[in-house]
Amino acid sequence: MRTLLLPVCLSAAVCIASGCVSARVPENIYIGSPGPQPADVDSSRVPDTQTHEQARAELVKAYRQIRYLEHEQDRCRRKLEEARERGDDYKRKYKRLKDRLDD
Repeated sequence: MRTLLLPVCLSAAVCIASGCVSARVPENIYIGSPGPQPADVDSSRVPDTQTHEQARAELVKAYRQIRYLEHEQDRCRRKLEEARERGDDYKRKYKRLKDRLDD
């Protein structure tokens, strides 16, 4: 079995090296879940800075905005969960009242 596999591997390596066979490589490789990926950065929105201190200040501002948005996202998730719980409560209450009226 090994003696048969060796010539096949060698011939495949020669074909690849000579350009007879080409393989298409993906542009982006995603590790983890195939969910939504972050969008490419729009460099036209990056502010122009003249000094290192200005760049550092812009970076601090950007991180502050990221923290704010993460906080808002957490707040919205909590509100959504609370609304779902209230909706489930109302559904259970409706079912109880419906069952009581049907009797």
